[in-house]
Amino acid sequence: MIKNGAGKVPGLLTVLALVPDPRRPRGRRYCLVFVLAVAAACTLAGAKTFREVGDHAADLPQDVLRDLGGRRHPLRRKITAPSETRIRTLLHLIDTEVLDEIIGGWLRDLADVGKLDGLLTAIAIDGKWLRGVLDGQVKLFAAMLHEEKAVIAQHRIPDETTETTQVRALLEHVDLDNAVVTADAVNAQRDTAEYIAGKEEDGGRASAYFLFVKGNQPKLQRAVFDAVQRDCPRDPDYTELDDSHGRIIRRSLWVTGAGNIDFPHVRQVARIRRDGYDASGAQVSKEVVHAVTSLGQDQAGAADLAKLARGQWGIESVHWLRSPGVSRLLRDVVLGHPAERFRNTSARGVACCPRCSQAGPALACNKCNTLRGDGGKLIKDLPVRTATMS
Repeated sequence: MIKNGAGKVPGLLTVLALVPDPRRPRGRRYCLVFVLAVAAACTLAGAKTFREVGDHAADLPQDVLRDLGGRRHPLRRKITAPSETRIRTLLHLIDTEVLDEIIGGWLRDLADVGKLDGLLTAIAIDGKWLRGVLDGQVKLFAAMLHEEKAVIAQHRIPDETTETTQVRALLEHVDLDNAVVTADAVNAQRDTAEYIAGKEEDGGRASAYFLFVKGNQPKLQRAVFDAVQRDCPRDPDYTELDDSHGRIIRRSLWVTGAGNIDFPHVRQVARIRRDGYDASGAQVSKEVVHAVTSLGQDQAGAADLAKLARGQWGIESVHWLRSPGVSRLLRDVVLGHPAERFRNTSARGVACCPRCSQAGPALACNKCNTLRGDGGKLIKDLPVRTATMS
């Protein structure tokens, strides 16, 4: 947690000052906090690449640069913004994992400000493929606050494994006090449940979980199904109607005690049914899923569990793209956002253009403005691709 002695959450500049500066003390023209603050402000203003960040930074007025921590140039007698090259070079040098941890902890603390005591903070976790990056494919594992839709942690999943083995790595630095972690069916694993809800002396986090259960856990799914069939009445315990996205969805939830279901720390199980209707009222879809939770009936009723289920589905559309500005810039660009392929050329020292000596990871050269092997076609004549999620 990032709080001062009075228990208050500091400002963004104070938080960015916690990021270690990888440069030697001598010869620093801009302090690291100022460069990070400028990059964050430009990214939040809509910049998606280093080129756009540099263009936005050059247009920042003097009062904004001053508020971001800039200092007057002794000769020009004004605050100068860092260039695109300087921002890109410095962001490639810093430790992105440390930056994610610091910014994520800060956002987590901000979410708790003003919250009434006793209310649980819901945190959704999910993994997504980032396709079209320079390394081929990258899978990121993210943790998002349900209410604020802010990503407070993200972790790159190693190529040789899956997200089910990376829950501990993702949540290691996330504050789980008075929190409940929600996840889709792929993370309905015994090790995950034991880590989240287990005792601290046993290596757990003493928190709570809400996990969907599907066919990847057939025995657990069958046990939950049987418990709901046996104990729940025909009418659902909670029903809600949603017509906010141009479609009509009716969600029904049945909940009962876990009984003797063999799963770590489980206390309640639930069935959730989603019925979709068109404008005329005809049913067009039906989906039934089950879930297990370590929350007791005294902690979460049927309406609370329905809210947790909706919050988990929210990460499917939001995910890390709503992460803090600097972290999003780093994840999209440092990992090789395709839009950067046509704009930046000197980040990783790989020979780029056969017509000049400029080096970098890009397929394009800023000096000769052509693409490698394209017969001399200008970059401006080609469409700019963007990363896609699936």
